[in-house]
Amino acid sequence: MRLKLYCNRYGHFKDALVCSVSCVYRTRCNDFALFYDERRAETDALVADYYAARREGEKRPKSPAESGRHTNLLAHVAPVARPEELRKLIRLEVLREMADSLYIWIDKEDRAELLETVEVLKRAERGQKAKNIYRVAQEMELRYQLVPRKRIDKAKRTAAAEAERAEGRRTRRINARPTPVPFPAPVAANDTPAEAPAPRRARARAGR
Repeated sequence: MRLKLYCNRYGHFKDALVCSVSCVYRTRCNDFALFYDERRAETDALVADYYAARREGEKRPKSPAESGRHTNLLAHVAPVARPEELRKLIRLEVLREMADSLYIWIDKEDRAELLETVEVLKRAERGQKAKNIYRVAQEMELRYQLVPRKRIDKAKRTAAAEAERAEGRRTRRINARPTPVPFPAPVAANDTPAEAPAPRRARARAGR
């Protein structure tokens, strides 16, 4: 299953390889910056496999018929996106800093050895001389940098700010809802029947 992400600029799902090597908005896209930060190893492996396949294809000689057909096709179809050069996608990155200094010892036969300071001093005491000595302070490695680290950090801050604003709007909507007014409590009915007034004649007799 290839890596895919939704592109808000073009409004459809795109292959991560297209975003990595062909999209002109790669280094300015917050969506790809967040996607790449979460899936860096998988995306780097995908790009490495792609360029390895391209190099193999360039090494393999093409037949005259295939070459002519490919030339005619390019004459009629204009390229939509051009892949970036590999050197633009990789950079040297510090893997780790050395706690103790190491040295690359180049002997007279141009053979290289990685030595610690103690071993270099021992060889100097024995009278051995190196053709060249280079001090190694840190270990480096070539890594893909499809999106600069500063851009990823900016995309994270933007996403966090948008989430905070969305939460604030949701809280305001909840607080703005009117409080329901309770209905008045029903008055208990008096079931005792009222006494009827005495008839007029009965009142007159009572007066006598």
